[in-house]
Amino acid sequence: MTLDLTLSRSQLIITAALTFVLLLASLGVIGSRVTPVVAGEPVVLTPARWTAAALARQARAETDRIYADAEALATLLDAPRTDPVAAMLLAQGIYARQRNGTSATAPARQALIAAAEAAARYAAGTLSERELILIVEEALYRLSRLLAADEPETTGGSLSIQLPDRNGAPRLWTVLLPLVVK
Repeated sequence: MTLDLTLSRSQLIITAALTFVLLLASLGVIGSRVTPVVAGEPVVLTPARWTAAALARQARAETDRIYADAEALATLLDAPRTDPVAAMLLAQGIYARQRNGTSATAPARQALIAAAEAAARYAAGTLSERELILIVEEALYRLSRLLAADEPETTGGSLSIQLPDRNGAPRLWTVLLPLVVK
């Protein structure tokens, strides 16, 4: 059994026209859904706006990674006894993940790297608790400034970090850190 798919010239023109109309309608629907709207008016995506949107997405992704690393550091410091090996591995991981990024997140990334290094030095016994607290407070300040820039996506919360004394007795230290709610 054979199937004959020959089209006359008029059928070919009609088929091509219908395909073209369906393609245009599909592009119109897609375009209306992805076109940004500012003050109720659609905005044409120029190369500069496209680049700015890409940088904003990249900075948001970096902010999420910074926040995840800050949570890991807080979990480490919240332990009754800070393991020096775990602290060093975490500090190396934070450095590897945070050493590159956009300039918008640079101060927070650098402060987080410094806090992770300070936590590793504290766990190893080469840094005093007072110095650790000062470095972590600076990192939290810079992180809060970065997270405050995403104000519609953030709400206030508190993060409790328990720093042990040299004798192993826990000491509760509470700092405020905006928690990102997704």
